[in-house]
Amino acid sequence: MTRQEIEKDWEWLFSNVCETLHSFDKEEDITEFVIKKIESVMATNQECQDFEDEDSKSFKITMDKFHQLFNLPRDEKLVNYYSCSYWKGKIPRQGRMYLSVNYCCFHAYILGLETKICIRWSDVIVLGKTNSVLFPDSIKVAIRGKEHYFSMFLRKAETFNLMEQLADLAAKRLIDERRGFNEDKDLLSKLSKNVPKKPSFLKRDLDARAHSEAYRLLFRLPHTEKLDGSIDCTLMTPYNKRHVSGRLFLSQNYICFDSRVKGQVSLIIPLRDVKLVEKMETSASNPSLDKAIIITTKNTIDKTAFLFAQILDRDFLVQKLSELLARTNDLIFGRSNGGGDAQLQTVEFAWKCQPPLMTLFPLTVIPDVLKKQKEKELKWESHFNVYGRGISMYRTTDISKLVLDGIPDSLRMDIWMAFSGAANEKATHPGYYKSLVNQALLQQSTANDEIERDLHRSLPEHLAFQNDTGIDALRRVLCAYALKNPNIGYCQAMNIVASVLLIYCAEEEAFWLLATLCENLLPDYYNTKVVGAVVDQGILDDLLSENMPNLHAKLVKLGMLNMISLSWFLTIFLSVMPYESAVNVIDCFFYDGAKVIFQVALMILKLNQEELLNCRDEGEAMQLLADYLMGVHNDDGRGAIRNKSYDDQQRKIRVQDLIYKAYTNFGTISTGVIEKFRLKHRLKVVQELEANFENNAIRSVASDGYMTSIELQSLLNIIREEYLSQKKMMSEKNDPAL
Repeated sequence: MTRQEIEKDWEWLFSNVCETLHSFDKEEDITEFVIKKIESVMATNQECQDFEDEDSKSFKITMDKFHQLFNLPRDEKLVNYYSCSYWKGKIPRQGRMYLSVNYCCFHAYILGLETKICIRWSDVIVLGKTNSVLFPDSIKVAIRGKEHYFSMFLRKAETFNLMEQLADLAAKRLIDERRGFNEDKDLLSKLSKNVPKKPSFLKRDLDARAHSEAYRLLFRLPHTEKLDGSIDCTLMTPYNKRHVSGRLFLSQNYICFDSRVKGQVSLIIPLRDVKLVEKMETSASNPSLDKAIIITTKNTIDKTAFLFAQILDRDFLVQKLSELLARTNDLIFGRSNGGGDAQLQTVEFAWKCQPPLMTLFPLTVIPDVLKKQKEKELKWESHFNVYGRGISMYRTTDISKLVLDGIPDSLRMDIWMAFSGAANEKATHPGYYKSLVNQALLQQSTANDEIERDLHRSLPEHLAFQNDTGIDALRRVLCAYALKNPNIGYCQAMNIVASVLLIYCAEEEAFWLLATLCENLLPDYYNTKVVGAVVDQGILDDLLSENMPNLHAKLVKLGMLNMISLSWFLTIFLSVMPYESAVNVIDCFFYDGAKVIFQVALMILKLNQEELLNCRDEGEAMQLLADYLMGVHNDDGRGAIRNKSYDDQQRKIRVQDLIYKAYTNFGTISTGVIEKFRLKHRLKVVQELEANFENNAIRSVASDGYMTSIELQSLLNIIREEYLSQKKMMSEKNDPAL
């Protein structure tokens, strides 16, 4: 070791250990504790050395010890282990934390005293960082009836991130029993460079999953997309002739770029659209084009070439692109020869996909509205001429201004599809919707029966849904989705959302937008327990408490906060605002993601804060908000859909002004912030649902008098443990047709 490394370790010991020594009463306890700490530093430094792609010999020895210590089955996979202290009372016990796929374990053995902790991830209610006098700089793990505190980590951030990831995987498996955990063996054969070695193959796998999830979230890509790698480079932006610094991301089906300056420019290029990748000759007179490549697409109408430069390892990138393009072309060839989703088709029915219903059932033209729509179309077409259109347009802050003002009716389908990521799903599943419909129309199911009951309650005032053409299209979209994702099936709010999508979008596009909304933008919202909506209730509660504490206290006292978020979020404000106003919120929702509904909700509450604080009861407050929401008007949006009581509307605020104020006042709420909040509240909500289920089961059986409630709880715990053990290695499967 170098002198610098030694000094760094001693500095860590002084800053993390000295403050804790006052907790011990005996000098020998202090000596034992410090020795253990020094040993842990030495062990950690050893662990940081190179590891093989598969688990190293030393890691396998540790895994064997882990199984023996905690009496766990051999198929329980250890992910990583960390040196830390566990607070037992006021005394820290120095030992080692073991993190596996299903358990968080701790073991310490000091002065003949052994400490063992074994916590199942699916039992965790709270996981967070704390810093109190009693438990300084600690990680808190809470289960029902007990809290555990761990501290003095050498790599606290890494440890906590891994704990969050494992706890979240467990919570998602409780929500959807078919979500399993399978190792990605493709990583073993993956060609990669400059990737740090990991202590175990599973750690590498989980890190890759975390990076892929962040990548998918950033660019709205299909949930199956895996990030292959990323590299610094520049992108030449033809609209201003500049070279923008940023990072290029590469996955199995996409090349993406995001600028270093947030929001400056981003780009998505599907590999299926790439025609040619070629190196550009380096010119000494123009260093900005050093180590450049040109990617040419098959699109002959708009921007067809993208220039990336200053790529440090250009040869390796081109090699990776060649491999991925060869595989992509093989897949496309396979589909064109009858492979892929087209094979799912069974029986042909006499039906055809309908175009946007606004084209089949146009409303009476309002001259001023038509004029405004034409003006917006010209602005958007002008933007497309400069920045390109479709999935591979250059996405800059300029387009966000256009979205805030509202997308013209004629362009909504294409823009919603491009920004939401639904266009990517549709392009990679040709013929899939048609085959799903043909299967769904043959099925008898509870979901189909529920859909049938709600068909005539969906936007009944619109001409399209007073006609068999519109009703049949809505039936096909909802039944096809219920078959695609039986875990969700059908939830009442889906008919409202789907009917509005069908007004502006062709039938198949409406289906893919609904799928993207249910599975990516509002996950777990529409299952039988509406877990996702309850999770987001908790997020709104936290955000309101943080931003408007007085109003939060008032709404909690009135007991109405949960009712607000459910009715607003489930239909993205369609059930509480005039339709022509709510679709502007949906414009921003598909463009910017789920954060928009929180920003708009908080702004509505902020604008009505004074009146709400003076409300005497829940009914008065709910009526106040209902009146305000119905007064959100949009004079420009009454082309394809409109509020029948527009002339009697008590006009409160333009929807464009409401959204602009929401972005201005709550712009710090990012997609990343929402995802962090969702993880936190998902743990809590899932455990509350589990506890309610268990209590109901015990109450229903205890009345027989054969066993006491305590005995029944013990029996239930044994059954639950056995059940979770049996299903923990189930494979992931979502689509019944795959």
